[in-house]
Amino acid sequence: MAANRVKPGSNRHADPAVTEDRLRQQLASYAPGLEAEVVLLRQLQAVSLAQRAALDARDPEQISAITRERDRIMAALVTIEHDLRPIRAELAANRGAVAGLDHFGDVSALHRLASDLVATIIHADHDTLAALQEAEVARRFAADTLQVAGSTLAAYRRVVSPPIPAAGLVDRRG
Repeated sequence: MAANRVKPGSNRHADPAVTEDRLRQQLASYAPGLEAEVVLLRQLQAVSLAQRAALDARDPEQISAITRERDRIMAALVTIEHDLRPIRAELAANRGAVAGLDHFGDVSALHRLASDLVATIIHADHDTLAALQEAEVARRFAADTLQVAGSTLAAYRRVVSPPIPAAGLVDRRG
């Protein structure tokens, strides 16, 4: 059985040496990787929401545990993405031919879902970052207030209870 060549002109960046069978294989390889990314993105979304709740609760131990979990998920995402990048590039370069293949709609829907999850996570992270910035401003304000209050208290102490002059051992005259 001769391999079907991708139709010339179906995508202006298409590689004419890529066969339809090759694209089917690439699409079949891409789908499970994308499904794994979606699973990890859902986990990351849950972690992102938990991180915000821990921040609101001001629980440093929970924030630390969540940060470690987030790092683990991100490392797994980076690994999968590294493996999927060349497949995605080949599929994108032959988009016109790939769009006509079986299961393209399913993969396309997974891709949209992954994009939506990323957007949701970025939005949640933006809110968390804003909360962290607000907390930092409040912390600095509290530190500045304590410093000013300490200076004010020291000045008040000097006025209310002036230092007692030390008794001299020698009379001033000599």
